[in-house]
Amino acid sequence: MKKINITKNLKKDASGIKIGQIQLNPISKNLSSNELKVYLIKFEKGAKSKLHIHDSDQIIIGHKGKGQLITYSKIDLTSNNNAKLKNENILEIDENEAVLIPAGKLHWHKAYNDQNFSYISIIGNSKTFWL
Repeated sequence: MKKINITKNLKKDASGIKIGQIQLNPISKNLSSNELKVYLIKFEKGAKSKLHIHDSDQIIIGHKGKGQLITYSKIDLTSNNNAKLKNENILEIDENEAVLIPAGKLHWHKAYNDQNFSYISIIGNSKTFWL
């Protein structure tokens, strides 16, 4: 067994999957888990992830501040080779609130412009597809 402090060793995420400043701590990697991916993710004011899908369920637990989870129900293809996303839900996530995002649900996460937002993400050892 191993014990760590989840708020230490946050690193800037430079992988091109976000807009604004986002830091993360790969908790599961630091605890040597091969079956789960658990992260503490901190969004600076106004930061957001890019649109993405996971191929397993994801649980988000609000840690500090308030943020949003935006999900989409479908993509409409138009006749002029464009696509429109149909917004399904905009959820506010507050501290100590949990949300389940089903596998395959198109979504993104964001902090409000006036406050930082952090959450814990729990997901199976799966793939994420960034759009």
